[in-house]
Amino acid sequence: MRGIQKLSLGVASLAVIGSGIIGLPAYAAASTYTWRGDAGDGKLATAANWAENAVPADGAKLVFPCIPGSGSVELTNDLSAKVKEISTVKQISNAPITPASSCKSYVIDKVDFQADVKFSGENVNAEDTPFVLIGSQTGIKNLSVDNSNVEFSRAVAKIHLDNFAITNQGCNEIPYVVSSKNTTIGESAGVSPKEKGNITVKRGGTLGALNYESVSYENNVTFEAGSKVGWPKACKGGAGTLTDVTVTLTGDIVLNGDVEYKIGSTETVKITGKLSGPGKFVPSAQNEGKLVVESRDNTSGTPNGEQGAKFEPETIHLDDESNDALQVKRNKTVFLNGKRGWTSVNEGGVLKGNATVDSLYVSGVVAPGNSPGKITVLTNGFALNQTGTYEAELFNKDQYDQIVVQAGGVNLEGALKLMYLPGGKISKNETFVIIDNKGSGPVNGTFKNLPEGAEVTVDGAVFTISYRGGDGNDVVLTAQNDSVGPKAPNTGVKEVLANPAIVAGTGAVTLGALFISSKKKIGARR
Repeated sequence: MRGIQKLSLGVASLAVIGSGIIGLPAYAAASTYTWRGDAGDGKLATAANWAENAVPADGAKLVFPCIPGSGSVELTNDLSAKVKEISTVKQISNAPITPASSCKSYVIDKVDFQADVKFSGENVNAEDTPFVLIGSQTGIKNLSVDNSNVEFSRAVAKIHLDNFAITNQGCNEIPYVVSSKNTTIGESAGVSPKEKGNITVKRGGTLGALNYESVSYENNVTFEAGSKVGWPKACKGGAGTLTDVTVTLTGDIVLNGDVEYKIGSTETVKITGKLSGPGKFVPSAQNEGKLVVESRDNTSGTPNGEQGAKFEPETIHLDDESNDALQVKRNKTVFLNGKRGWTSVNEGGVLKGNATVDSLYVSGVVAPGNSPGKITVLTNGFALNQTGTYEAELFNKDQYDQIVVQAGGVNLEGALKLMYLPGGKISKNETFVIIDNKGSGPVNGTFKNLPEGAEVTVDGAVFTISYRGGDGNDVVLTAQNDSVGPKAPNTGVKEVLANPAIVAGTGAVTLGALFISSKKKIGARR
């Protein structure tokens, strides 16, 4: 199997014979030891637990292959040896690994390392490569990581290193729990700054200069040509930000080539330290935020001032059924008359259509239907964030916009905007369930400036709002007067009302990382 060094039968036999003569555990001459766990006691110093039938010696490489299943394998480290390398690899047999079975995790209570350590692995797919979680560690000064799924427990103190090099991140979270005097970010990795230190970002690597809150970093950063600024690579969970987050880089920055940045719509990355080098910052096609250069000493290819991409308006029609995530970006209007999975609407984005989604997180505008219509949220709830707006169209008691939340709850922080469709008619005491909350929990929060019982007026129609209406936890408008909608302009609205299925073609979107501004609904890690 790739990544596992096989032991010579002759060497292994000699080790076992020696053990039998002197009555001591066998220590293999080779440095690689592959876990099997045949002894059943979960102890690292039991020779029968290793494929080599020997106890790992100083400088050992410990290999942990995938064991199909769920849960974890609890291991006790009773070794006297210092470990040099830990590797996570695929299953030794040829049996397929499926997402349903995945791999069991290994949990090691503690590890005593040599000063120079490597974590390695076969690929970055969490489905066919196990995780190794280390409870505590001693000894590491310099750490390199390459396609490894090894992690440190967050229950222990942060690990401080002299040198940290990560070439391919794998599915681990090591960058979140270590800091280093010198950090090197490789082609498929991303690391956020920590304590003051030097960072080198290689081609294809990403400086994670974004955060959940406003923060300042003093790191000196050298960017090679083709490196990036954005969310660090991760494969175990979503990423999220709060509204109006500013990350300030105050250290010396060198641009040895052009550097691409991709920043969320509510984020600003500010550079105030020395900025030099022949390169410049270039916005990604998916960038939505701002990069501001206020350098005290700028000799780079990027002048001081606000940088950023200009977003061309675009209307996209999606009519297919898919479980893929959907992110509606700034200046994009998406008509979804189909199905998607985890769905978010960024500031400046608009979601319309008769849609079914697994979740709905809105920092822009949600306007159900095709004048009017319904959006159904299946599992993970609806969150209208502070910058979000629910645009609800009303025509009559049978035709109005509605969001149906089957499960996951309702969280309201944003605004409600009512629109009375031309030609509509509403009578006093008629009710409109604009959010049908099918779950058992109450609605969390209210629309901006609309507490329980508040009045809402649009085009002469007056309503009161309740967050305890319907079956007790729905958002309901109750008409307080008779009214008719405004005179219909000649805009084709009647045609749309008569045939809500009318759409204008199909399209597709390319999705990046999800940037969610809800404090309550930030994507959880594994």
